[in-house]
Amino acid sequence: MGFFRKLFSDESDPSEGQIKRAIKQITQVHGEAATRVSAMERLASWRTMDAAAALLRRFTVQTPQASMDLEEKQYAVRLLVQMGRLAAEPILSFLRIEPDVTYPATALREILPPEEFHEKLIGILQELSAGYTRWPEAKAVLIAHLSDEAFPQVSDTVLRFLSDEDDDVCISAIDYLARKGDEIVREELLQTFFRAEARPRVRGRILDHFCEREWLVKGFRKKMEDAISIPYYLTSKGTIKRKSNNE
Repeated sequence: MGFFRKLFSDESDPSEGQIKRAIKQITQVHGEAATRVSAMERLASWRTMDAAAALLRRFTVQTPQASMDLEEKQYAVRLLVQMGRLAAEPILSFLRIEPDVTYPATALREILPPEEFHEKLIGILQELSAGYTRWPEAKAVLIAHLSDEAFPQVSDTVLRFLSDEDDDVCISAIDYLARKGDEIVREELLQTFFRAEARPRVRGRILDHFCEREWLVKGFRKKMEDAISIPYYLTSKGTIKRKSNNE
């Protein structure tokens, strides 16, 4: 974080010691809520990139009382948004390496214009798709933050995650693509279904989307007849249906 201070420092910038004390206070999960909130507000008031990076540490811990934890994290989002664009780069750095990215991504979406937000998010997803990450859940969350309007911009990148080894990541990609799916997506989802023979959650989610959208299985009917099982069935028209509990 030190290089942020060199680039944007002035006489009013907080010292390294002040930053460290604030981090210690906001991550003290068994401390007083008032102390954590006061430290969060102090960091936001300093309006430096180092302070924004320190404020993000609040998302790395969880307090015992769930409702209080939620309120504090929502407040941290508001403080980051108030800090404006100077918080964007620390947030992007956080998204690349941390597992709990829901709140930082929410803040970034409010700070940046939609097109720039999606451009930055796709850049991170491309990095994550190219190598190993300890936190696959972060990929699922970031995909879920993509808007339907960004589909033309992001679809090629999201398609890569249909091959992800983590079910939640794969399902997140399936859900996003199916919402705006075209013929290319239809075929890609069918191919993913056949590859996922040992992944029932992935197969079930694909079949549910085919049921909902009444997509045809044209080109793959014989393979689908051999692969599909109760409660799903193939109609004579070539669509997939799911038996209800009363059938």
